[in-house]
Amino acid sequence: MSPPVNVILPDSGAELLRRELALGFAEAGCGVFRVHPADLLDERSPGFLPHLADSGPPLLFSVNFQGLNPLRRTLDILERCGGRAAVWCVDNPWNLLSGVRDPRWKSLPVFITDAGFIPSLKEHGAPFARHLPLASCPELFALNSAHEAVRAAPGGLAPFVFVGRSAFPGKESFFAGQEIPDAPRLRARRMLSRGLRPDLAWWEKELACAPASFWPGKKARRPALGAEDANLAWRRLCLEAASAAGPDNPAGKEYPGLDIFGDEGWRDGLPAGARLHPPVDYYSRLPGIYAAARYSLCLTSLQLPSGLNQRHFDVWTAGGLCLSDATPGLRLFPDELTRPICFHTPADIKTLAERLEAGGGRAALIADWRRCLRERHRYVHRAQTVLDALDSRDFAHSRPGP
Repeated sequence: MSPPVNVILPDSGAELLRRELALGFAEAGCGVFRVHPADLLDERSPGFLPHLADSGPPLLFSVNFQGLNPLRRTLDILERCGGRAAVWCVDNPWNLLSGVRDPRWKSLPVFITDAGFIPSLKEHGAPFARHLPLASCPELFALNSAHEAVRAAPGGLAPFVFVGRSAFPGKESFFAGQEIPDAPRLRARRMLSRGLRPDLAWWEKELACAPASFWPGKKARRPALGAEDANLAWRRLCLEAASAAGPDNPAGKEYPGLDIFGDEGWRDGLPAGARLHPPVDYYSRLPGIYAAARYSLCLTSLQLPSGLNQRHFDVWTAGGLCLSDATPGLRLFPDELTRPICFHTPADIKTLAERLEAGGGRAALIADWRRCLRERHRYVHRAQTVLDALDSRDFAHSRPGP
């Protein structure tokens, strides 16, 4: 076990995963400070980095590079305090790095939710890249009698539920000036209907993009746009299939097959039999929805070819059942858990649900998933992975370059 340290989490209060990480590092024996990024370099603030270092050399653990700008000054202050920084890239790291100009990021310990990015990061001179998947947080998502009433789900949920945005915030401005040709876009659409995945790696080859040229600059955004375009098409196909999989009542009138909790971007082309609900608060409402839904759809991002998303952990933790598309990231879990819930084509969604209904064992499957997550995939496990990695020989002597 690595010795406890003081961990600083840059946290504006508007992002996810900071509460989960704070709980995980605290359970691993660390002191934890959640500090607004604007306070880290403000000498008048109690969150000023040297003030936080009074109780011991800190680890500034940044999610998606938050709190590290300006990078040179932040790292210089940390070094004078005897502290260090590490980054966890929850999203496509090349998207994140397109906004980073200082080459000192290469000497930082960089943790990646999708291990497929590690070779290209190392090719760019970042040797301290390691895999760190997402995880479960039963403290926040496991329902109990004390807060079930607060987290109650809407009545009469459809058999299938999907929670998610039609686009990430700021998508239009992020991809401004980027275009993808129609021919690969059409090929990608045809692939999706056959259960193939035109993911980011596919788009890099299709557009003849070399990862070696991705930094500095914004060249990585072009294949990312292709993957994001295919991503939306894939989600629409799956939502349409789930909506059509809803049962008929005895009079032949269709029940709603799908409830979508998301933004108005889904309104255009909303499938028949689907209902659109406004977005809901992540911590207060989602656990109840996941627990009440018969099936929650988990549709992964084609920008993260081998990645998972938080639904792979939250749905089961809340006591629900997750149906996931066939992302290679599912290799993180035992095959006996993923096989019954994994679909390759949109048509497989109905088949999987029918098989689960006919075969029984639903409660046992949920219990097995929850046990697996509890024993191996909580945020305390991820925190300990970080601490052990930083304590290893590979990381121990890493320091920012000039």
